[in-house]
Amino acid sequence: MPRIILHIDMNSYFASVEQQANPFLRGKPVGVCAYLSNNGCILASSMEAKKFGVKTGLTVRLARELCPQIIILENHPDKYRSTTERIFGLLSEYTDTLEPYSIDEAFLNLTGLVKSFSEAKKICEEIKVRIKNEVGEWLKASQGLSFTKFLAKFASDCGEKDGITVIKNIEQAEQWFEKVELTAAWGIGDKLKIRLNELGINNLLDLKNYPVTNLRQKLGIMGYYLWANVNGIEIDHVKNDEEILPKSIGHSYCMSKRTTDKEYLGKILMKLCEKTGRRLREQNLEAKNLSMYWSYSHGGGYGKSLKTNDSFFTTRDIFKKAFSVLKNFNLPDRVAMLAVSVSNLIPSNNQLSFLEDKLKKRELNKALDDINDKFGDFTVIYGQMWETGKNAPDRIGFRKSLRPPGVKDGVEYHY
Repeated sequence: MPRIILHIDMNSYFASVEQQANPFLRGKPVGVCAYLSNNGCILASSMEAKKFGVKTGLTVRLARELCPQIIILENHPDKYRSTTERIFGLLSEYTDTLEPYSIDEAFLNLTGLVKSFSEAKKICEEIKVRIKNEVGEWLKASQGLSFTKFLAKFASDCGEKDGITVIKNIEQAEQWFEKVELTAAWGIGDKLKIRLNELGINNLLDLKNYPVTNLRQKLGIMGYYLWANVNGIEIDHVKNDEEILPKSIGHSYCMSKRTTDKEYLGKILMKLCEKTGRRLREQNLEAKNLSMYWSYSHGGGYGKSLKTNDSFFTTRDIFKKAFSVLKNFNLPDRVAMLAVSVSNLIPSNNQLSFLEDKLKKRELNKALDDINDKFGDFTVIYGQMWETGKNAPDRIGFRKSLRPPGVKDGVEYHY
């Protein structure tokens, strides 16, 4: 019986949800952003806006230059989360192995539940109809079917939007590999593309046929992963709920007030640390690594990652470590974006320390979290967060949380 993996990716998700909620937005170019200011970042653009070149990552100012008639909306995280819950609830009816990849993507393992790719495609068609009928008629999804996770995602990424693309075998995959960019493959960005080009690898077919020993010698274990993916060798599997643990948890904020004032930056940082700590404790986890990162108004940035021997979970501990990086650094320019993340996550334990009582700290933080859960976020706050009510509001992104770019364990990074 063949392995059959389905990857589903909602198209222009945040924008489509907004168009679903407001029929007057349908058929019009829409951009969903983090903030309504000109420096706000576009999180998602509708299919109509994409025709003008408006894409994720652009500033609101540039989006308006490309498409003067674009309708800019501030994002509504609760709206997207509730829609995702309905979609994933629907998907879970088809398999007990559903792995959310992000708020708008998921993998489903259909192996053993269907006998062939033809039967699996019928399920895809049924899912498409059910999403429109039960969740929203304006919501569209690209679906990819294949025998590995990588090829299933590759099929949905490269196939027709709102379509169903099937790659049954490696021969069919090769037909795609010749005609798409290297960066069309999951895990290959612009920098890695340059390194592959230097090796004479200009498309995915070149990568498939490249000697794996040489590739691993040049790129390490990542070289093998890349080669295995395009050769149809499964190096991962669709995970169930019990197997899914985040690799990192973090938050970032694009500054509405760009400044070098460390007292002000510390207030914002404390709020980011509180949001990070809340999520860490909600999942009953502790962290052993912390990454701190910021970017400057005129380009460039700085990041540093810290390793600790003892795990931590309180907002105060996260803040102390993060602020120590900021406090001791001479800022050459105004800060435009601030980010903090924790990684090397482990399940919580109540092991006692010679220096402090972890159990008491846990009980205190649980009491504060319970109050904020009952009466609303930031009902009880640290004094450091005073007058940050409108700063760093609830935001949501497409991908899993990752440490800031360029930050590696135990090192610092300039660019």
